Amino acid sequence: MADIYQEIKELKEKIEFCSYAMKYGKMLDMSSDQTVKAFKVKGELEDELRFMELKNKNKG
Repeated sequence: MADIYQEIKELKEKIEFCSYAMKYGKMLDMSSDQTVKAFKVKGELEDELRFMELKNKNKG
């Protein structure tokens, strides 16, 4: 059970990182392609997070 919570925490951290990358990409000299990739990855991570939270909710 602790593993699930750790995975959820890590996913939230990755989502937060992608959000910062999108917001401050110009300051980090990111190309527009990299910003788009961060947006896509963030969406995928959010989907995975929702799935894990639902799976965890159904177990409990």
